[in-house]
Amino acid sequence: MQDLRWPAIAARLEAMREEGRRSIRIVDAACGDASLLLLAIRSARSLGFVAIEARGVDRDGVLLPQARRVAATIRDPAIDLRFYIGTAAAAMRDETVFPADILLYAAPPGEASALMGLARRAGQMALAGPRSGAAA
Repeated sequence: MQDLRWPAIAARLEAMREEGRRSIRIVDAACGDASLLLLAIRSARSLGFVAIEARGVDRDGVLLPQARRVAATIRDPAIDLRFYIGTAAAAMRDETVFPADILLYAAPPGEASALMGLARRAGQMALAGPRSGAAA
């Protein structure tokens, strides 16, 4: 995995399982082809999480059909994976009431500071980076 956020995600997943967690919510607010999100949910399942809720959001939606095709091959009742077209800011606002365990997002130029504050409220662990699926 080329995304520089992956080691932090893997460490967080392992720490949560060691704490006894069996369920997790992961939101990728700039999912692109969802490669990072898909890796995270597969890793969570292999660590023994029995309830995985994952949501991928991307503003242009060009890569979402590809992400949905790959996601359709995952036939595991423990995994609830959904994709939506929308902005990172809107996806994060949706998460502020019940913050995600892991929130991934990309900040377009000029929006970084505004999204950083929102991300702190939307995810217990928030990691900014390139749109998922893009090489880091």
